Amino acid sequence: MSVQLSVAEATEITVLVHDPCGRVALPNAEGIRVVEQPHLQTAEHARNVFVLVLATELPQVAHFVSAANRRHQLRALFVRENTDFSLHWFPFMFEKAGLRTFRNTLVHKEWSLPSRVLRAWAHGAQHELIADASIADDRLFVKSCAMELFEVPVDKIPALKAVPPADRNKFEIDEDGSFLHWPGADIHLDLDTLRVAINPSARRRAFYAKAIRNTQYGKAIARLRQEKGLKQSEIPGLSERQVRRMERGESSGYESLSKMAVAHGVSLDKYLNELAIIVAEKPDLERE
Repeated sequence: MSVQLSVAEATEITVLVHDPCGRVALPNAEGIRVVEQPHLQTAEHARNVFVLVLATELPQVAHFVSAANRRHQLRALFVRENTDFSLHWFPFMFEKAGLRTFRNTLVHKEWSLPSRVLRAWAHGAQHELIADASIADDRLFVKSCAMELFEVPVDKIPALKAVPPADRNKFEIDEDGSFLHWPGADIHLDLDTLRVAINPSARRRAFYAKAIRNTQYGKAIARLRQEKGLKQSEIPGLSERQVRRMERGESSGYESLSKMAVAHGVSLDKYLNELAIIVAEKPDLERE
């Protein structure tokens, strides 16, 4: 279970939308302040700042970005590649804008990337979900939604090592960033797996803690469903098999949990809170 399930605390987020189509990336969540003008006063006071901008418009937001970055409040700079703008011109545009760092910069063509990151932050799961990934020179590079970079040799991940080199780039990022998926080999990798690969000494502790946590939340999901009088086959948008997997603690991504919340007639935040309360009050769930 990659989505962070804890009693939700509102996260103050400011998003500068300096892209004519940028609003499509904004999640439907509380605590998000949207601004359309790169005023320095906003950058000098806002917390958890995100910027959506076209590559050719970088100079217009440069002072805003620099001000937020100096305060260590720039969480991500989403630069959309214009259809007629080649990627190799990006260093020139950064130089023209007077920006000296690519830190926390994510270049994209599709809206799934910024949407995934903003949604993760809105629900406090930025350290648990994947923003972007690529494979090069037998190394897997993954950036979390908190902009933490993971670099792992393929040889450190047994399941991935078995995939033919020509197929290693044929992966998908789960819609909410819960995991990377290689459909051909039916491999799923989440950030916990990568952390263990980087630090083998933590393997047993990490997997045990994760198994216990997933089992607890799986049983809490089952308990809420039963209290609501719902059958496993009565969750719109989820198959009975998917619900069984969730209740075993095997697979509970953002989209699946959202559908469970709808079936229970509550918001996602309230649903996650109710799960967290059950786990907190029933620490012996894993033994049931």
